[in-house]
Amino acid sequence: MATTQAWAQESRGSANDLIIRTVALTAADSARLTRGETVVRVLRTGYDRDVAIVGAVQVAAPRSFFMDRQRDFARALRTPTRTQVQRFSDPAVIGDVQALAVSADDLKELRACRPNDCNFKLPAADMAQFGATIDMAGPDARERVAAAARQRIVEYVNDYRERGNAAMIVYDDRGTVHSSDAFVAMLRDSSLVFSAAPSLAEYLLGYPEKAPPGVTDVIFWSRDEMPHLRPVLRITHESIVSPSDAAGSTIIAAKQIYADHYFEAGLEVLAASDRAVSGSGSPGIFLTAVRRYRFDHLPSGGLLNVRSRVINALRDNVAADLTRLKRESEAAWASASAERR
Repeated sequence: MATTQAWAQESRGSANDLIIRTVALTAADSARLTRGETVVRVLRTGYDRDVAIVGAVQVAAPRSFFMDRQRDFARALRTPTRTQVQRFSDPAVIGDVQALAVSADDLKELRACRPNDCNFKLPAADMAQFGATIDMAGPDARERVAAAARQRIVEYVNDYRERGNAAMIVYDDRGTVHSSDAFVAMLRDSSLVFSAAPSLAEYLLGYPEKAPPGVTDVIFWSRDEMPHLRPVLRITHESIVSPSDAAGSTIIAAKQIYADHYFEAGLEVLAASDRAVSGSGSPGIFLTAVRRYRFDHLPSGGLLNVRSRVINALRDNVAADLTRLKRESEAAWASASAERR
């Protein structure tokens, strides 16, 4: 605890302070962070189907420089685990999802989809529509299903922009789960976001109302691929803001509004807080990532221990992302500084 308090006193920015107080850093953790290494932990949650992961690293680059790079969405949204990514126009149009395809395996699983028994996270109405309007055994079934999925996604994104959480999908693949309810319950169980930046938390719950001053929003779809897991199609609403109630920090909050596998809800938060780089006094940031997900019913033991594989993949992904952001940001800042000289 003394080590945790000492690190928090050295840091700046309320979001950073809160995260440091939440994670019980050991002396070894503190030493690793000071050396510029990445520290990642899996946190306890109040619900057994929620998983929370926190990671931290210091970056020798100013916050303004780092955030300018993050607002370059064409580059920043592309990560090693995203094999496809595309921003939605406002309003969303079919061209935004033209690259989305349906595989032969996808089609085979969709043919068998029924409420409470489906390998895709879909509403019962969508399952019924596929079966009623498309000959699932026909020669053009894959393209017709893909076209219907593209149209449904465009309608969904435009509806979400207008009505926010009220438009979020109901999953009927295993029971009935309102993804908006899952997100609200997951967020409220994690007091971290509410405590670090209450105005941002209220915006995540009340979108499109209650927008913090200066917020930048983008909605995108991606196909995420991590080791030992099947690819996941996700639709994400990302907000970037420097909240007045989180001094010295800029926060990126990525709210999942759809995933076709595994996740009933998800929130990924990246906070960049001002701090002096250890040993130099130069401007830099303390970068923290807090990612929280609510799973559907995954096997958690024996040969089908899917839950452990997913948690390990998510933990490794946080570590890899923070290390990559540090490496790329510091290299870009060094290059920019050299050009100015």
